[in-house]
Amino acid sequence: MIFNRRKRELVAGRPVARPGLFPIDWLLEAIALVGLLSFAGFLIYHFPRLPETVPTHFNVSGAPDGYSSKTSFLMLPAMALFIYILLGLIVFVPQQFNYSVKITPANALKQYTFAIRLVRYLKAVIVWIFFYITYATVRVVAKTDQSLGLWFLPVVLAGIFVPLIIYLIVSFKHR
Repeated sequence: MIFNRRKRELVAGRPVARPGLFPIDWLLEAIALVGLLSFAGFLIYHFPRLPETVPTHFNVSGAPDGYSSKTSFLMLPAMALFIYILLGLIVFVPQQFNYSVKITPANALKQYTFAIRLVRYLKAVIVWIFFYITYATVRVVAKTDQSLGLWFLPVVLAGIFVPLIIYLIVSFKHR
């Protein structure tokens, strides 16, 4: 695709538009950032207290079934930070996303707003999921809990897929 600055649209037909930030967008960004900062603080406090071997994998029922060194435990915050940054950057190019409806000049701003909001929501949810896994792992190590919990997987799947389904419904409704 070739960018035409004068027309402010992509030659292939997708308009370039920058949706504004609404209060819900600020809230989602704040939730993600608070999650990331809480995650960092929690890890800084608990990491030195962890034993040399910690659970690093959990089965479907949430019980630990894989163990590794505590340094491998640092992969969770590294992945959370990477996803936070990556999703934070891609909201700047909504015209490059894949959409389930045709993007036209008439619907571009609404479709971009919905898509960016979904990305912000997913960013916050993913950061908090990684934080919870870290929190639950520390509780398992401390023998306060024995697993992530039976509800963990259904809640995570619902937390990710229900908003995706809602997004698709709203997107089709406003095409």
